[in-house]
Amino acid sequence: MRRTLRAFSSNTEPYLRKRRNRRLFIITLVVLLATALAFTLPNVIPLIAGAGPGPGARVEKAALLALWDARDMQGVRDTSGQALRVSPMDSFYLSFNGLSSFYLALAEIDAGQRLSLLDDAIFALRKSFLSGKHPLESQARYILGKAYFHKGPDYYEEAIAHIEAAIVGDVRYGDAWEYLALANLALGYHEKSVDYFEKAIESSPESAELKAAGAQAYSALGDYARAESLAVRAYADSKDDYVRERSSFMLADLYRKQGRMAEALERYNEIKIINPESADAWYYEGLVLMETGEPIKARASWRKAVSIDPMHGGARQKLAERS
Repeated sequence: MRRTLRAFSSNTEPYLRKRRNRRLFIITLVVLLATALAFTLPNVIPLIAGAGPGPGARVEKAALLALWDARDMQGVRDTSGQALRVSPMDSFYLSFNGLSSFYLALAEIDAGQRLSLLDDAIFALRKSFLSGKHPLESQARYILGKAYFHKGPDYYEEAIAHIEAAIVGDVRYGDAWEYLALANLALGYHEKSVDYFEKAIESSPESAELKAAGAQAYSALGDYARAESLAVRAYADSKDDYVRERSSFMLADLYRKQGRMAEALERYNEIKIINPESADAWYYEGLVLMETGEPIKARASWRKAVSIDPMHGGARQKLAERS
């Protein structure tokens, strides 16, 4: 006959009772440690990283500002990026991360990397405004607007909005007028554009490039007298052949619009001296010659344009016409 062994009870068996108590003690200890860590880690990690409250944060921010003063943009970007891993919503670190990304983008040769850095700058700067209180609001708005401008014409509206917000009551940004003028000109806001060009030229009176761009804006607005004045000044003030050529094209176009054909031809001849390989100079000269009743000379000019640039669409089209 088989015996039935008595079942052990953890309440009565000394060995099992001791093991149960030890297990309960370990579980309790683990729970207490986990609870303590849950409360202390958020404060411990920032202090270790030097980004949280206390002296560590001040030291790291001072180091970041030292890198900024030294114009070490890569160092600023790396340091602020490390701090953001701990404090992802800190507007101070977000601002400097965005600012440094923007300046690195301007120095970048590779188009893809440049665009990526501009996107990083926009993301960081926009995020920096989410916390409400912002230590660098004006600077961040200004650079955010410039970053949008460098993204291209599709982003000019955003560029204008942020740069205008940055300069309200703050005119320290000398090139803000130029960015606003160019963006408004590209979008067809000619009246606003000429206002900003006047401010830009007043801020940088030595800039022939600004005068040439301002002349374009006034021409689009229909103010030919002011456009001519600025284009003449741009041509006279510049030693850069490109700016002089651009100013001459602008003046020739203004003269054509006003029926001053002899002066327009003089300008096209000047362009050909500056740049003998300018197919456009020969093409537009041909248009003037045709308008003044000299079709044979006009076609000769268009043939010359095509000999310089076989793919010049305007000259090829004119030569194909039978009139």
